[in-house]
Amino acid sequence: MQGVATHWEQSDDNRIFRFHLRPEARWSDGKPVTAHDFEYAWKRVLRPATASLAATNLFVLKNGELFSLGKLKALREAAPLRTAPRPDAPPALDLPKGAFVVVLARSPIRVDTSVAPLAALPEGAAKVTFAKGDGKGGSADRLTLEDSGGGAAPLGPAPGGGWQGAAVDIVRAGPPCQCNGATDRWFELERAGVRGFLPGCMLSPAAPPADKEGAGAAGRETYALVAPHAALPRYDAAAPPPAAQGEPPVGFVPDALLVEDDSAVGVRARDDLTLDVELEQPTPYFTDLTSYVTLFPVRKDVIEAFERRGEPELWFRPDNIVVNGPYTLDEWKFRYEITMKRNPMYWNRDKLKIHRVVWLQIEQYNATMNIYKAGDLDYMGDNSSLPSEHQGWLSTKKDFRRYPYLATYWYEFNTKKPPVDDVRVRWALNLGIDKQQIVDKITRAGQTPATHYVPEFTGSGYAEAVAEDKRRGVDPFSSPEVGFNPERGRALLAEAGYEVVREGDGYRAKDFPALEILYNTSEGHKQIAVAIQDMWKRHLGVAATLRNEEWKVMLKNVRDGHFQAVRFGWNGEFNHPATWLGTFLSYSPQNRTRWADSEFDEMMRVAATTADPKESIQLFRKAEKRAVDGMAKIPLYFYTKSTLLKPWVKGFVGNARGMQLVQWLWIDPNWRDNPSNEIAFPQLEFPEPGRLGPTLNGPAVP
Repeated sequence: MQGVATHWEQSDDNRIFRFHLRPEARWSDGKPVTAHDFEYAWKRVLRPATASLAATNLFVLKNGELFSLGKLKALREAAPLRTAPRPDAPPALDLPKGAFVVVLARSPIRVDTSVAPLAALPEGAAKVTFAKGDGKGGSADRLTLEDSGGGAAPLGPAPGGGWQGAAVDIVRAGPPCQCNGATDRWFELERAGVRGFLPGCMLSPAAPPADKEGAGAAGRETYALVAPHAALPRYDAAAPPPAAQGEPPVGFVPDALLVEDDSAVGVRARDDLTLDVELEQPTPYFTDLTSYVTLFPVRKDVIEAFERRGEPELWFRPDNIVVNGPYTLDEWKFRYEITMKRNPMYWNRDKLKIHRVVWLQIEQYNATMNIYKAGDLDYMGDNSSLPSEHQGWLSTKKDFRRYPYLATYWYEFNTKKPPVDDVRVRWALNLGIDKQQIVDKITRAGQTPATHYVPEFTGSGYAEAVAEDKRRGVDPFSSPEVGFNPERGRALLAEAGYEVVREGDGYRAKDFPALEILYNTSEGHKQIAVAIQDMWKRHLGVAATLRNEEWKVMLKNVRDGHFQAVRFGWNGEFNHPATWLGTFLSYSPQNRTRWADSEFDEMMRVAATTADPKESIQLFRKAEKRAVDGMAKIPLYFYTKSTLLKPWVKGFVGNARGMQLVQWLWIDPNWRDNPSNEIAFPQLEFPEPGRLGPTLNGPAVP
């Protein structure tokens, strides 16, 4: 967006934006870049069928999250909202064609537990914990009620040997609750005339519809339990907030009447050159987010032409792709090199000083460095690393560059797998790692040991908040209790039931179960894993085994839950703490840990809805403290970027995003006599954003 827009306006609460695109912007095939391309691209990312892991970046849009999760639907024709999932049930409300509803569940639904439903709704049971048994005759499913003022006798087995696996009807939606820390609700169910209550975490979708008419399990028509949804984008900063109308009625409509309709998502092309955006809540970092690749425009006519041919992945091949940036893809020799050339349709093409770029694809860092030394590379690139064993002497060279990088290296736990399902064990393992030794002896690139998740040099006011907290002595992540502290780690293991005893010159955690570290194949990851394995053994008496896998294999095993501790990290997608902390949200597809904490989710929501930037950052810091307390991930260090650059390449400026735009670079033939490092052409200066909404003393600004 920032490469195409000339200026924009925004509301005072950072909730509504209007971007104005430059009329001379063109795609590489000569067609104009329009606001419709941005609208299509953003909604495509959110589309449930796209299943984009980056969709959470656009949850900031009005109704973006509901739409992406498949919960926001529209009626394709008028229908009554019925009080029960039957065509003869009395109507509670008549819904017009096109009305939007939020789907709470679908009936029939499958019971996914051996726990018998409760005969009555437990009074005050707003929090429950559901532990799934091993299914092998060992541990059984278990439902624990928290904060319950009274009990409820479980129902006896339903006719036919119990409810597990049965498709049952939803009678009604019960009150909201939390299950395993995530937002949920109770449902009243019915099977063969017997009724009972279970939370949604113990239910799963029944068999998919057998035909277009919506016949589901056992030939029954599938009904959706829905609530009308009136919170639609208005793109009007001057409009008063809608009047509160209380809880909307909840009822049933035939599932076959519900259709996907993205018009409720808060982005629209006002015309070819104007893009309107309405966010779910005030989001101070939204303009920074627009520079991330998820929000780049794509062409509907190009993509859908290949989708209609049954070749949805061919649109970005070199012969087919159309782009709107300064360079186009000229040639791609798989696993060898990528060649780019100047885009003849780019609006600012005449100012580009580099007309052709060849990117070499080299797997081994040492090989890359040797090619650079031989003079066949001008620049090591922003997505490669220098070998750690050479960082010391390389740092003395004139063509060496190093700068902080917005990324965190961490280990993630599967918080549902023993023994790391116990937060005391997770904290003990964290305290048993000497992170300073890792960055000094292994990575050796000036990284900073991490006691929390967000790099301390993050923008949007975060770095300033860190500095202020440290100045006042109230930084929660500088305490000795959160650093390397094996003695406290051994005490926590003992609290968790694993007494740590002396054994020879070391320790042994008595009865501690098997523990495995999983990492993707890489010499650097292996060195860190071996070091941590040794530290856990020496400092805590915990023996861990190592398993390395190819990247795609590892991802599948992590997705399927086949891990206890796994190497991962996170590169900042935008310069705000929300990009790291968002991976801890209970509903985030990037949350591989299974850790769910409704209080953290709420803290994140409040922080994101706070319009004042300083106050918002402080609230994000408090949410980060909550995540650190849960220790679903061990933070190891904050990254740096190190690279090599020939002295004749000018315009390079290291930045925390770790991205260098080739359009700013140029080759200086007089580099020996010219010590300056100016960029290829003056950077565009955006005017201050205009103001949307009512003025202080007058009518709304148009």
